[in-house]
Amino acid sequence: MNPGNRRAVILFETLLLSAGFIVGTVVRLGPAALIDDPALLAKALLTALVIQLSLFYNGLYDFRSVVVRQTMLLRLLAALVVANLLLAFLYWTVPDLTVGRGVALLALLVDLVAFSAWRLYLGRRLRERPLHRVLIMGDGELARELVAMTRTRAHLGYIYLGFLDARGEGDPTPSEERIGNYDEISEAVRRTQATLVVVAMADRRGRLPVTELLDLKFSGVDIVEGVDLYEAFTEKISVKGLNPSWMIFGDGFRRNDVRRLSKRLLDVGAAGFGLLVAGIPMLITALLVKLTSPGPVIYAQERVGEFGRIFTLYKFRSMRTDAEASGPQWAASSDPRITRFGNFIRTTRLDELPQLFNVVKGDMSLVGPRPERPFFVIKLQREVPFFRQRLFVPPGVTGLAQVKFRYAENAEDHVEKLQYDLAYIKNMSLFYDVQIILETVKVMLFRQGSR
Repeated sequence: MNPGNRRAVILFETLLLSAGFIVGTVVRLGPAALIDDPALLAKALLTALVIQLSLFYNGLYDFRSVVVRQTMLLRLLAALVVANLLLAFLYWTVPDLTVGRGVALLALLVDLVAFSAWRLYLGRRLRERPLHRVLIMGDGELARELVAMTRTRAHLGYIYLGFLDARGEGDPTPSEERIGNYDEISEAVRRTQATLVVVAMADRRGRLPVTELLDLKFSGVDIVEGVDLYEAFTEKISVKGLNPSWMIFGDGFRRNDVRRLSKRLLDVGAAGFGLLVAGIPMLITALLVKLTSPGPVIYAQERVGEFGRIFTLYKFRSMRTDAEASGPQWAASSDPRITRFGNFIRTTRLDELPQLFNVVKGDMSLVGPRPERPFFVIKLQREVPFFRQRLFVPPGVTGLAQVKFRYAENAEDHVEKLQYDLAYIKNMSLFYDVQIILETVKVMLFRQGSR
């Protein structure tokens, strides 16, 4: 399911849940409620958004993962229970939001039935009438990964048909799935009734059937880059199949003054609010750091910021004071240098809270690639392709790589994190920042995704 379709589904579900609230109100209070309460539509929308926030935290908007029917229904039930508690708290704190006794519970029951029916229908429709019948052109690592991914994406409307390569050499999958050579793409599309051709060729020089692909494009067949499909499936940009021209001429990766200003306003407002809310937790954390291990509470370290500018980053200390007596090194799984309490604050991200001061100062943003130390930046720019490009945006307290991947232990892990960072830089927006902040809160509350 591509981003446009996901947004359409989310918008439709907002309307569906709002309608469920209104139906529940009418059933409970009668049609006169539509006239007697002029704020009913606003209350319905608020209820829908609260439910959708709970759906998000229960994984029901992670369209990339496969969720079986029983699991979906259990998550939906759990989400509605949490939403009911949140709404009860809202009604208690702001009585004007209430509609009438018993309305919220009845509306949630209507939403449970309507949403369950809709999601079951959507899943069945995607399986029976797939959005995309896919042929993959390629014989390299990216093509192999896309073959494996497409096979498991029927729930998103993708049906894998087979692949084409140069001459059967370096088959990414068993030979019975080979449809033909690159120059046989037109016949392959006609024979398989493909609707989507994915170009994931490792080497295109003299091999790309430009005329045939143009004819297919103008005939209504979708032609996409393998890197684009990989991003749609994984929320990462594959550096294995990445050509610089894709970043130069493609969508995204654009600087915009309005976007930068809105991002800065969000940073200052949210960081200021965060410092107020987290004041007491920060004091308790500082006290426990001091009591559980000798040394300073705050750990200050030079990091590389936007455009390579060096700044001082602040964290609650989570390691022993002699952690780098033998020189700079990456954190590792079950790192013996991490203190017992340090492990807790790293997992819950409490160690990052002092960086809110960095955000207010303008050294960092709330969301962005994590800032690295100068020593490692020099090393990674030599070893990791396109690592330099992540220095053209402000570093973040949190980021897409932080909520999707663990701490990086080596250059290979940094390649994985870079793929998330590039996807974030390509798609930077205020909405995307808010989404990542919500994901970060989930990590902090449920200790998911970080080490």
